[in-house]
Order: sequence, then C-alpha cells, then structure tokens
Amino acid sequence: MPFPRSFAASATATSTAVLLTLLTGSPAAVAAPARTPVPAPAQPTTSPVQPPAQAPATPAVGAATGAGAIAPTTAFHQTFSAAGKTSAYHLYADGIDRSKAVGVVYYLGGDYMKPQGSWVGRPDGPELRAMAAEARKKNMVLVVPLSPDHDARGDGITWWEDADGNGDWFRALQASLTSRHGLDTSRVWLAGYSGGAEFITYELLADRQSWIRGGGATIIGGGGSYGMQSAPGAAVRGLPLTWHVGSKDGPGSTNPPTWSALKAARAGQKRYAVDGFTRTRLSTLPGLDHEDYDIVGLLRQDLASLPAAPTATPPASWLRGAIRTDYLATGGAAVYGHPTSPERSTGHLGGVHQGFTRNWTFYWSPQTGAHPVKWDSGIGAAYRAAGLERAWGYPVMAERALPGGAYQDFRNGSARFRAMYSPRTGTHVVKLTGGIGSAWQRAGHEHGWGHPVTDEYAVSGGAAQKFSNGYVATWQRSTGKITVSRF
Repeated sequence: MPFPRSFAASATATSTAVLLTLLTGSPAAVAAPARTPVPAPAQPTTSPVQPPAQAPATPAVGAATGAGAIAPTTAFHQTFSAAGKTSAYHLYADGIDRSKAVGVVYYLGGDYMKPQGSWVGRPDGPELRAMAAEARKKNMVLVVPLSPDHDARGDGITWWEDADGNGDWFRALQASLTSRHGLDTSRVWLAGYSGGAEFITYELLADRQSWIRGGGATIIGGGGSYGMQSAPGAAVRGLPLTWHVGSKDGPGSTNPPTWSALKAARAGQKRYAVDGFTRTRLSTLPGLDHEDYDIVGLLRQDLASLPAAPTATPPASWLRGAIRTDYLATGGAAVYGHPTSPERSTGHLGGVHQGFTRNWTFYWSPQTGAHPVKWDSGIGAAYRAAGLERAWGYPVMAERALPGGAYQDFRNGSARFRAMYSPRTGTHVVKLTGGIGSAWQRAGHEHGWGHPVTDEYAVSGGAAQKFSNGYVATWQRSTGKITVSRF
C-alpha cells in the first residue's frame, strides 16, 4: 500500500509557525506541501518474529560509559558510519543538567528531494531549535539523524526504501551515542512525521527494539504496521505510543489521491494493540489534513506525560532479590520508573517495601513474594486509606483488569482479601477467608452477587455486606450461617 512523500514546507511558512509556538506556547500548525506517491516498505518475507540481532557499528571516537561518559554538546552534521552506510546527525544538548539522568528524543523527519528543503537540512532553524527546547524541559538531548539514503532519483531521500539497512544504521548510531554520552535508555522518545512516522512503526519499534527500556513515541501523519519482526519485551510493550492524524488526512489529502494517512494510523494503532502493546492511543485531530500538523506542539503534548528526570540514576544495588526480578519481568522503568530508595522494612510480618518514581510501590513478604501496588488507581488509594499492610496485608498479585473494573488480592497472615474496583461501585474489599467472602465465591464471585458496594459492616449479632446485583449477605456470629436477601 503506498504512502505519501513527506516534503517539508517552505522555510518562511515553517519558521513563522514555529516562532508563533515559541512566543505564545500555543499550537501553531506547520504546513507541508504536496507529496509524491511512493510505495510502502516491503512486507517482510521472513518469519514475523525474529530473535534480536546486533548491527555492526563504527564506534564513536573516545566513547565512554557510566561515570566516564563524555558530556554531550550541541553539534551539527556529525558523520557516522555503520552497517555499510554513512550519514549525518545533529545533536542538541544546550542546557542539559548532567546531575540528572539524560534522556534522548530522536526525530525522524519526512522524505525530501534536497536536505535544504527539509527541517533536517536546516539544523539551526527555528523548527528544530523549538523541538530541542521541548526535549530540554525533560532533560533530554535531541538527536536528528539524516537518512543514509543518498539517491534522490525517483522517490527522493527516504527512511523506508531500505528500512532494514537504515534500521541497522540507526540502531548502531543510538548505541554509539548512548555509550559515548551515558544516555538513559529508560527515557527514549521516538518522534516522526509521515515517512519518518512510518519508519518508526514499520522498523524501529517492530524489530530489534530491546535497546529501549522506557520512554514513548509520537507518531504523526501515518504509522502503519505489518506486525512485529522481533518479539518486544515488557518494557517496549508498555511504552505510551500516540498516533496523531488529521480527520481530513484521508484520500485526496495528498498524492496519490487514494492513499489515506488516517487509515494507516488507525491500522497501525490497532495492530500494535493486537501485538500486546498496552498503551496505544489514536488521536484524531479535527479539520487537519496532511499539511497542517503542529509537530512541535504535538511532541510537547506527548512529552508532558514523561516524569521529570531523576536527580541521579539510582545505584544498581537498590534493586535486588524478588522485587528486582518482578520489576524487570513486568516492564521495569518503562512501567514503574526508577526506585526512590533501597528496600525498607514495613515492620509487619517480615515484609519490605520499595517506592518507584511512577507512583508505584513494590511489597515483599515471606508469605506473598514481591508484587506492586499502583497508588493512582482506585485500589491503591483504598489500600492506603484502609491502613496498608496492617489492614489488608501484602499483595499476592499485581492489579488485574476485569470487564468493567479491576481487582487485586492481599494476604495478612491467614486472612485473604480481594479488593474490587468498578467505576460504578468504587473500591471495596471482600474478605475471602470470612463467612461472607466464602459464600460470595461459591455464588460465582462478581458474576453472581456482583461487585461489593460496601465493605463488611457491623449489624446486630454479626456483619453484613452489600453487592451490586442487589444482594445483601449477613453473617450470624452465633451460628456462623450466612443469610442472603435482596435490597
């Protein structure tokens, strides 16, 4: 299926739009002229999921890692060779705080006939300077690579014509920059427009993507997918990915007139969700066609969800044992952020807890193992209000989704509790080892009596609890019997 060329607008049009963005802070649409039809990347003929592989690279001169990393400095037209290809990149690092973790935004521009006609060919222009300013707010450098495609005949300079080879070159570039400058790969943001967006979704997020440990992606005016070529890990599947596409960016918005960026974006977002990516989103922009996107403004909008850079990369010794194992197996920094401290004792039943920057806490106890609690969920808020581990005990599992809600089980000694959440009922807990909880389970859990709409409450001679399907269960202390009535 063909997708359009992505030539940049004239310097006058784009400069005016971005200067408005810089001066007002409000979106300013950046126009892009008509496109020339080009084919989509060839569908892989190999097995759809391949094991990760490393591309050969020419290492950066003076590369260093860890504490010996070389501080990044702003530089344009830097040559890099790898995988049999040579191209250039621009690096923007003004104002970066080296006392904090340094992340990176990679911008993949659209296709062009001459570099001077594209943002990527004008590294000192207001467009890329504005983009670098947005990256700097999150203590991230901006890297703008130029495609290694040097043959402008026919389809012009593209990322997609040799997506595999260009992908090898790009992965080698990022590995070199990461090593040389000590970049934090849990704070990687991919941003692309049109042909660059297609390269992100067809190649960078679909093949040998394990180098990304966290971050996200802004995908503008395209972003189709044939599915995964390499199986993504939990950290990549947990990335927030947003497809931005205009409601008028359909057939006739660009050449060829039959191609639809709207259709490509919808299909790409749907395919990524099917492939197990849990945080995909399609943002349809009313009234915009393929030439109207405010690329800088959309990047600003998406980066707002990224937490502030930690003051320092936490010591590796802070992550250990069962908490480390579960943390890494279920998404790592992409999901939970970085640890805010070493493990600390709760003073209850031999347990420990450890907080993380994305508003999670892992709990461990000898009885329950290691599991997280999400504080900005209804269950997490109720757990805190109830008294944490001294009330419900420790989580025995992570929060899980249910149709119309979620649940999470806890254990406090021999007592087991299930916290149930739905938008209609809020969060309430069922004591699974109690008389009412045992009867609720025999009746079919939420499929029988429904979700709890109260916690257990005292009544004369016992306790009672109400459920969303209209049942109230009453436990008699003297007999241990349960009576069920309707309310």
